[in-house]
Amino acid sequence: MALLQQQNRFGRLRKDAISVIGAVALAMAFMGPATSVFFNTAPAASGAGYALPFALILALIVSVLVASAIGAFAQKIPTAGFAYTFNTHGFGKRGGFLSGWILVFSYAMVGPMLLSAIGALAEAFVQSVVHVDIPWWVFTVVFAVLVWGIGVLGVSRTATTALIFLALEVGVMLSLFLTILVKGGAQGISLQPFNPLHSFGGFSGLGIGLLWGILYFVGFESAGTLGEETRNAKRSIPVALFTAVAVIGVFYVLSAWVAAVGYGSSHVHTFVNDGTPWITLTQTYWGSGLVWLVSLTVLNSIFANLVSGINATVRVLFAMGREGLVSRNLGKTTGHGNPSIALTAYMIFALAFALLGSILWTPLGAYGFFGTVLGLGIVITYILINLALIIFYRRNYPAEFSIVRHGILPVIASLLMLLPIYGLLWPIPAYPNNLVPYIMLAWIVIGVVYLVFITRRRPQLLDTMGRVMADETPEMGERQPAAGTALAE
Repeated sequence: MALLQQQNRFGRLRKDAISVIGAVALAMAFMGPATSVFFNTAPAASGAGYALPFALILALIVSVLVASAIGAFAQKIPTAGFAYTFNTHGFGKRGGFLSGWILVFSYAMVGPMLLSAIGALAEAFVQSVVHVDIPWWVFTVVFAVLVWGIGVLGVSRTATTALIFLALEVGVMLSLFLTILVKGGAQGISLQPFNPLHSFGGFSGLGIGLLWGILYFVGFESAGTLGEETRNAKRSIPVALFTAVAVIGVFYVLSAWVAAVGYGSSHVHTFVNDGTPWITLTQTYWGSGLVWLVSLTVLNSIFANLVSGINATVRVLFAMGREGLVSRNLGKTTGHGNPSIALTAYMIFALAFALLGSILWTPLGAYGFFGTVLGLGIVITYILINLALIIFYRRNYPAEFSIVRHGILPVIASLLMLLPIYGLLWPIPAYPNNLVPYIMLAWIVIGVVYLVFITRRRPQLLDTMGRVMADETPEMGERQPAAGTALAE
């Protein structure tokens, strides 16, 4: 009990810091609409080919189902711990720990991935516009410091920044989409891109398309990390989740369709092999003179993505630190309930790995590698959340258990997410992405070893897992558990 009181004294986030609009803005900005479209279209199309829109529809369906599962958890457990806390109440303490272990590793890739990309894009932008050569790593360091500074100011400033940048990026990209459609694309407007038979790599190709499609959507679930800081969280978090998925999901499907018709069915190989398809489309339909506008829009998007993505990552890290599973200093807050220590530690880590990865594989190569790690980890996390939801409601809220929402839909979502895992494993991807499954497996093994250590040497830590906010949530005392069960066994 003394340990729990110490956690609560040092680990409280600022209550009611943002509204539902702020939660929506942060989730959408973390999804990085323009960033995802600009950078993920090429790797997704390398597998899905002309059927890219179909792969994006599958990703949208998966994301809606995952949003339903997260929303159902958030209605009962508003927390900053997200999957870590949710799965603790579903699988128990050991399952929750391993879920948090995977989630932290996956989210940890957000900073290195985006800092690598923003450095490379900023270098190219400055060279093309003002003809000045500034190394990419200078921009990477500068943007890391800027993001850290905004994060230190608190979640409300972060949400405001994200909303402004989000509106700018979506507006510019929609204008480009409309231009391509009005001009009839390369060979007329067609619905053929929605035919799965047009997948460039067959079943495995759709798997790759779905993997990167899910990576498009990564970030919407971050609304689940805002449960302790959002007003009326039990209602607001589910609203934020579904709003982010629906609005940006339609944007993504539209972007994939526009890209496909922009190239035309006779130029599938050109589409699949073009590393920068949106630069090509901009030059074709807007002219070379406006390429700078799209580049600036993507820079804007990456920055918003960084601000909101790191905000979510830090809160998961904070939740685990608050419960002593990582350094307890990371679970402390400063100023107005802001986890500045966790923020600072993570920014140092993100910057170091962004620089190292960019040196080893080039900045865009590092973006692809860290993004693949993130995508695989998030897919595993999504599957675990869906399975944990079934157990959670059956055990603790049997009177509220819905066979459709809490049973059938989570199973369907989990089965769909096996497709991108297959696509990542076969055919074997090129170096360094071929290392990703082994790196993830090694991380899980390390987590199991660490779990055995704390179980034997520090068992008191397991007693406090998932309880920080649960003990303060009135509805937890109103649950309807089955006989002989406990909420966080």
